[in-house]
Amino acid sequence: MYVHLNCIVVDSGDDNREEMVGFLTEHGATVVAAIPSIERLVPLLRVDEPPQLVMVNLDPNAHDMLRALGPLIRQFQSINFFVMSEQAVDVQLVMEAMHYGVKEFIPLPADSEKLLAGIERISHAAGSEKRAKIIQMIPTIGGCGATSIACNVAASFARNHKTVLLDLDLVRGAVATSFDLSPRYTIADVMSSGDTLDRHLVDNALAVHAPSGLFVLSRPEVPEDSLRISRVGFNRLLNVLSRQFDYIILDSLMSVDSLYMAAIQQSDVNVLVLQLSVPSVRNAERFIGALRRMGIDRHNLKIVINRYEKRGADISPEDVSKTLGVEVSWMIPNDFRSAIDAINFGQPVVLRSPRAEVSSSYGKLVQMLNGRH
Repeated sequence: MYVHLNCIVVDSGDDNREEMVGFLTEHGATVVAAIPSIERLVPLLRVDEPPQLVMVNLDPNAHDMLRALGPLIRQFQSINFFVMSEQAVDVQLVMEAMHYGVKEFIPLPADSEKLLAGIERISHAAGSEKRAKIIQMIPTIGGCGATSIACNVAASFARNHKTVLLDLDLVRGAVATSFDLSPRYTIADVMSSGDTLDRHLVDNALAVHAPSGLFVLSRPEVPEDSLRISRVGFNRLLNVLSRQFDYIILDSLMSVDSLYMAAIQQSDVNVLVLQLSVPSVRNAERFIGALRRMGIDRHNLKIVINRYEKRGADISPEDVSKTLGVEVSWMIPNDFRSAIDAINFGQPVVLRSPRAEVSSSYGKLVQMLNGRH
């Protein structure tokens, strides 16, 4: 996975262009535009946040294409240009490309490993830019309290850091309600922008919870609008937000759908929220198994037990750790009265009842998620 790398693909062949977009997207990059010729390239480079990488297929007229591209490479020196061609044996073409300042000359058909190595070098350089820490809350069963945890964690982070909370429960999500917000725009409205997604558009779509200073992007108001939200659009959104915020909190779903796999891959910490019940633990076990088969790094996975009571539970945290093969990271005590009071008043419990035991637990959970506990 690469660090929120913005890319543009230029290729006159429709199939080639689509294949390269799929390849880059699969490996975590964000393709902001895919165009057939360089005539449309200049306006895409003269933006507030230009792409870090432009990939250009020089064929079928490689020399002519390179001469047209060369002045742009020299003009936009902060952008990395990769060129591709079947004429890699043409030494003059390769030398001319290097003379213009091309970062990589990729022979076609491309060697995927060498191409990935080149992209990774660009990605590491881009990684020096500001990047938000992304924390995703994933419920293992309905009603386990993942949304409450997401809201309280986000509100806690917002006290000292610029934080945004995204509602990825696209049909049933309750993030906006939890903060008593009625957003004018939703995540679906952001997706409608196509290739023009930028900081200004996202700023206008975000709602602000004044008491906490937290920014919120809610789920679509109309359930059908959830169909407009794609993996590519979501990656673009994270790309923009990661440069504006210190923390991005995702209130998510347990799913292996493409959108949610993108969220898992992009997140620095994935939190599985459990209750001490057989259905919850079994779902967690199945999901962790799926993540392992997909090669997801389990070091980014945290197990949090919600509504924990020391007495009366038939399943212990030790039982959970043994079953899942992952240690329980945190346990939030059961405080139904404070929790339901906060929900009914549209205010996270850490704001409404800051001295409650559960609020103290949330504070320590935030420290743990930030690697300081």
